[in-house]
Amino acid sequence: MDEQSPSRRPTGPLDASDPRFGVGDGAPAPGRLRTLVPSQGPGPSPLDPRVRALRVALPALFAAGLLTVAAVFYVALDPGSGSQAVGPAAAVRAAVAPRPHRVCYRGSQPCAWLTVVDGELLALNTSGPLREEFGRLGVAWCPSSGYFGSNTSGSRFDQAGRVVRGPAPRGLDRFALRTTPDGGLVINFFRLTTGLQAEQTDQVRPPAGPDCPTIPFDRDADLRLAGR
Repeated sequence: MDEQSPSRRPTGPLDASDPRFGVGDGAPAPGRLRTLVPSQGPGPSPLDPRVRALRVALPALFAAGLLTVAAVFYVALDPGSGSQAVGPAAAVRAAVAPRPHRVCYRGSQPCAWLTVVDGELLALNTSGPLREEFGRLGVAWCPSSGYFGSNTSGSRFDQAGRVVRGPAPRGLDRFALRTTPDGGLVINFFRLTTGLQAEQTDQVRPPAGPDCPTIPFDRDADLRLAGR
C-alpha cells in the first residue's frame, strides 16, 4: 500500500485525551481528566475588570458628549431678553446729536441707528424693508445729505426713517427705547414699530446737502461713550 502524502494523511484531535474523542476503548487517559466549560468566544472575557470598566465608561462618555453639545447650542442660540443698556440717556443724546451712531445687540445683530430728530431720540433699524438691505451695513448714513440709504437697492430715507426714494416699500422700522429710573437708556431689540408705508408718507425732511450716489463706509459709526 502506497504511503499517503502528508497533505492527504487523516488528521486526528490535537489533544488525544479530549473526552470528545475516543481513546482506545473509550476510556480517558489516566491523569488527564478534563471538564468541558461553555465557550465565551474570542476576545477578552466579559468578566475581566477592564472590560467591565469600559462598559460603564463608554456610555458615560457618550452621555457627557451629548450634554456638552446641548449646552453649547443652548448658549449659542439663546436669544436673551432683547434689552440692552446703552449708557446714560443724557450722554447718548449728546453723542448722537451731531450725527447718528450705531448700536448692535450683543455686538452682533440686530443693529440700530441712534439719532435725534426734533428733540426725540430714535433707534432706527439698520436693516431696510427689502431683503438686500439686511444687515449691519444694510442701511448706512450719508454725511453730506443727512439721509440714510442702501447701496445695494438705492433706497433713501430721511433723518426720521421715512422713505424719500424707493424701491423700499416703507420706512425704517424703529426699536423701542426706554429710560431707567437712574437715567440710563435701554434699547429693546425685540420690540419693533413698523415703518410708515411709502404711499402714506406725505412729507419728508429736506436733505442737509448733496446726496451720496454711493454711501461711503463709515469707520466711526459705532457708539462709544466716555468711560465705556
